[in-house]
Amino acid sequence: MRPAVATLCMPLTALLAASLAGCGGSGEPESARPSPSAPTARPTPPVLNGVRPGAEKKSQLDGTWTAGSGSRRVALFLYRGAAALNSPGFCTGTVDAKGRIKLSCANGSRDRLDGRAALRSGKLVVTWTGGPKDVLRRRAG
Repeated sequence: MRPAVATLCMPLTALLAASLAGCGGSGEPESARPSPSAPTARPTPPVLNGVRPGAEKKSQLDGTWTAGSGSRRVALFLYRGAAALNSPGFCTGTVDAKGRIKLSCANGSRDRLDGRAALRSGKLVVTWTGGPKDVLRRRAG
């Protein structure tokens, strides 16, 4: 009885292997399937405050801006729609094409949450709503 089972299974196994070899399992012809080396699409950054931080066009505001020293030091980083203030406190957010800055601060500070940035004589002047006015210089590098 065993030889009959082996005789029956071998053609069935060969037929199954042949049918699977010609099929990728997707039901699409091979020419319609993307090649394994095809680049994958990069994820689109989320929109925050009407801006895609890090994905916006380059701006004249982009750069590292500083003023003061010690406890009065201010360091503001702007890059393609992303904004970060690391002194005083640590705040992150956005800057739009019109220079509107919106931040949220890890320490709960409310001094520099919403501001307007403008270039004046090579300096960045940021007027914060309900807060101070910062006059910053671009740091080289």
